[in-house]
Amino acid sequence: MTKTTLWLAALGLATTAACTNDSGLTGDDGPEPDAAPMPDAPPGVTIVDVPAGDISADTTWTKNTIYVLKGYVFVTGGTLTIEAGTTVKGDNGSALTVTKDAKIVAIGTAAEPIVFTSAQTTPTSGDWGGVVVLGRAPINVTGGTNLIEGFAASFGERVRYGGSDPGHNCGTLRYTRIEYAGFALATDVELNGLTLGGCGSLTEVDYVQSHLGLDDGIEIFGGAVNVKHLVITQPDDDGLDWDFGWAGRAQFVIVQQKEGRGDKGFEADNNPNNNDLSPRSSPEIWNATLIGGDGPSSAKKQGGMHMRRGTAGRINNTIIAYFNQFGTDIDGVASRAQFGTNLLIKNTYYMKSASSAAIWPASFDVSGGNQNDCDPSPAP
Repeated sequence: MTKTTLWLAALGLATTAACTNDSGLTGDDGPEPDAAPMPDAPPGVTIVDVPAGDISADTTWTKNTIYVLKGYVFVTGGTLTIEAGTTVKGDNGSALTVTKDAKIVAIGTAAEPIVFTSAQTTPTSGDWGGVVVLGRAPINVTGGTNLIEGFAASFGERVRYGGSDPGHNCGTLRYTRIEYAGFALATDVELNGLTLGGCGSLTEVDYVQSHLGLDDGIEIFGGAVNVKHLVITQPDDDGLDWDFGWAGRAQFVIVQQKEGRGDKGFEADNNPNNNDLSPRSSPEIWNATLIGGDGPSSAKKQGGMHMRRGTAGRINNTIIAYFNQFGTDIDGVASRAQFGTNLLIKNTYYMKSASSAAIWPASFDVSGGNQNDCDPSPAP
């Protein structure tokens, strides 16, 4: 079964003129290391290098071309349109960042997804950076804006996000797969498969898979973006991570961790430095399945939902299975203060996950069985 077939099946359960040197690419950012030799392109397909720098005007990438990112590429103006069926490959030390002054429109289809992947002949996690999309929606930091995690301050305004427009439209990602991302920008500082910073409610993220990233599968930094039909498979860190006041919705989410790698299914924060800053992280999550690596207690610890640092939210209709550390942990005074009023977890089915009795508020033990009489098994 191909990867494309695999992730679409999982969701069922829950010519080159478009990019030439005059397309707006300027500047020189980040290393441009040599990639491992790439196989010949299929007949009728051209390979085009995208140098490090800025894309400052409307640009279209087409499916009859493989685009190879040679460094840090920033879309600083206009709209980057990526056609269904297009492949974008990243060298070591590369990433694609859509700044708050630009937009991405990457609309694939079930038959022709857009694929962001490694440029290496034998790909592995962390081969390249990933996809970063930034906007002007509110985040809960002093001053209202911040530099996105992972990039040095020297990148300046291109990596700044946040603002006062809760609806800010950063564009569309649909039927898109992001593989082998998470290149380390510094020690213990990796990019995620997909990073959304300050994206507003008019942004569309639907049918997106993050596969084998070296950090989180998808991380959402504030904003009000709504996401649907997410498949996050075998990240080295968390599946879906949120912080800095995210107030959107997520629906139909699958996270699958592998034994010996990966951390939490959900890792949820408000603000890590001041847990009670507003706007408080308060997303609504509907219909999620979180699957741990099913490792023994002696293996790498994995947890289902880690709700901490003051996050609120409403988590509904969730299956949590095969985590060896805990099913759900509401961690710390700030988040426990939200529980029962602003942090609600309802209709959750726990299966073969380590006991959460010591860390869950003492209302019930969620090591197994069900909560609120929720049983996801089909009727006879």
